[in-house]
Amino acid sequence: MSDVEDTKKYERNAFLFITVVLFPAISLALMGSYGFVIWMSQIILRPPGA
Repeated sequence: MSDVEDTKKYERNAFLFITVVLFPAISLALMGSYGFVIWMSQIILRPPGA
């Protein structure tokens, strides 16, 4: 295989990893941490309207 084919294969694999694994994992982590912050703030500061 030539260097160009190796580069294209590497870029395709990197793109698939980013779109299938990395971005969903980051979004789940952000949403989970946001929910945790809201939950902890309600424990400490009481729920709204209480």
